[in-house]
Amino acid sequence: MTLPSFSTEGLVVARGDLIEKHCDLSLFSSQRGLLKCRRRLASNKSSMVPDLFSDIEALLNPIGGGKLCFVGEWRLLKSRPGIGLDYRRLQAAGALARMVSLNARWLATFDEASILLGKALDALDEGAPCEAARFKAIFLLVRSEGYPVEEDWRMNWSEKDRMALLSLLLNPIKSCELPTNDIERWRRDLEKWIVAETDFVI
Repeated sequence: MTLPSFSTEGLVVARGDLIEKHCDLSLFSSQRGLLKCRRRLASNKSSMVPDLFSDIEALLNPIGGGKLCFVGEWRLLKSRPGIGLDYRRLQAAGALARMVSLNARWLATFDEASILLGKALDALDEGAPCEAARFKAIFLLVRSEGYPVEEDWRMNWSEKDRMALLSLLLNPIKSCELPTNDIERWRRDLEKWIVAETDFVI
C-alpha cells in the first residue's frame, strides 16, 4: 500500500555523507517527531541538500511502510551558519540533536522538544556560551517530560550552586557569566542522574 505524500516543517538533526546520488538525513518535526529521509541528487549538486541544523519545509514521499521518506521539493525556513564556525558550538549542537533523536519515540509531545531544541540552536548560532546552552536545554527537556529534575537533582546541591543554577535557568543564555567549568560539572552530574533516574538515552 502506497502512503500519501505530506508536507511538514522540521529541523535537520542529522545529515549523512553524499553517497552516489543520494543523501540521508533526519528531520525532527513538532507534529510528527523524527523522520528518516533521503534526498535524491543530480550529479555534483550538494547545494540541493538541506544544511545540518537548518529549519525547512519539505514535501515527503513515504516508502517502505513509512519507515523512510524521499524528500521532494523543499524550502529553507531558517539556517544557522554560526554553529559551524566554532567546534564547541558544533559539539554542543550535535549532542543536543543526538539526544532528541535518540529519545524521540518516547517523548510525550514533540512540540516542546522542538521548541527547546530550536531555542538552544539559535543561542549557539548567535554565539551564546556553549555549555550554558547545552545544559539548559537538557534540563528543560527532561523537566518537560515530567521527571523531578528540579526537586531530586537541583535541590541536592549546595545553596551557592542551587542559586547559580536557578539564575542560569531563569535568565537568557546569552547573559550567562557563570564559569564554564562549573556549568560543565553540573551538566556531567545531571547526565549521570538522567541515566540513573529516567528513561532518557544520553
